[in-house]
Amino acid sequence: MDKKLKTALALSAFVAVATPTFAQEDYLVGLIAGTTGAYGAVGIAVVNGAQMAVDEINAAGGVNGHKLVLDANNDDASATLSGQHYARLLSDGAIVIAGSPDTGPTTAQLAERYQFPTIGVVDDGGLTIYTEGPDGPPNEWAWSFGLNTFAWGEKIGEHALSHCPDGQLAVLHDPSTYGQGGLYGIQIAYNKAGKEVAMDHTITENWSTGATAGLMPEVEAIKAAGLKCVVVWLTPQDQAAFAQDLQTVGYDVIMYGNDVTNADDTFSSLAGELGDGLITAALTTELFPNERLQAWRDEYRTRFGLEPSPFAAGSYDSMMMLKQVLEDVGSTDPEALKNGFNSVQNFDGLTGTLGFSEQDHLTINAEQITLVEYDAASDSWVELKD
Repeated sequence: MDKKLKTALALSAFVAVATPTFAQEDYLVGLIAGTTGAYGAVGIAVVNGAQMAVDEINAAGGVNGHKLVLDANNDDASATLSGQHYARLLSDGAIVIAGSPDTGPTTAQLAERYQFPTIGVVDDGGLTIYTEGPDGPPNEWAWSFGLNTFAWGEKIGEHALSHCPDGQLAVLHDPSTYGQGGLYGIQIAYNKAGKEVAMDHTITENWSTGATAGLMPEVEAIKAAGLKCVVVWLTPQDQAAFAQDLQTVGYDVIMYGNDVTNADDTFSSLAGELGDGLITAALTTELFPNERLQAWRDEYRTRFGLEPSPFAAGSYDSMMMLKQVLEDVGSTDPEALKNGFNSVQNFDGLTGTLGFSEQDHLTINAEQITLVEYDAASDSWVELKD
């Protein structure tokens, strides 16, 4: 187990932090997300999406006669801080905890330890929920509304197999379940084709500050190996730095990103024209939004002055599904909520038609996403036709 995660679990016995005031009859909903650091934009989107849902639910009268109170906490990409927040929320009487997109492995393990429902953007699913891979058992107490690293990786792997010389592919990824989950998805596609990834390098990043890693040695290694395709499963800041390093050495590759690359404008604003042609995937519902999603996006822009992201939509969906589950089971008992989430089918979410079961604890699969590429001229992500 990661040393930081051990510390977080050890410290999760108690912590005293100020919390919003709520009446005894209210339902406290905890949320943990990194709203600062490398993935700060993701955390902000998660908080905003959840708050929109909670406000909508309360405006309509609440749930079973109870109002929801959202207690959102910044974990600053720290497993220790995440564990402290989780323990305090339990102590304060939260009925569920949502998150974290940054410290999902921590919240997921604490969910199992305390047998407590943990929902929302729990990392991006993948190995955080399925530690033995997608065919193994899921975390019994965590349901992820994130974008699913298995699905993104598999989709990218399929494209690389058919568009890279002899399928030769380099993969640069962080060592967490996020990066390893993306690699796992790529390997699903490659294993089906009877091939192996040509280069697999782990890159240690600083998520709490967003400072870029030194990637020139990786560029030189890829160039020396003659590889023409590379997945940069890193922060948007490091993806942009990698594109700049490629230009410095004058080496052209097909570059792939991850599910955060196109979630906001961090990568595109840093990379500019150097990001032209980068390939990743997007939720098909985000690429071709219906009227409901369009209206929700407009409301989000008006309220927060920011562009909405799929992480905001997924977080919104998690709160709205929580409302349905509370109404279905008529209880806040953890076991009842677990059974309730496992029984949800055909939920009409912003991110698609969603559902769970005892085996399925992810909302998104490969069939729900579409490959896209960055078009620098229009500063937009467009469907990849080839």
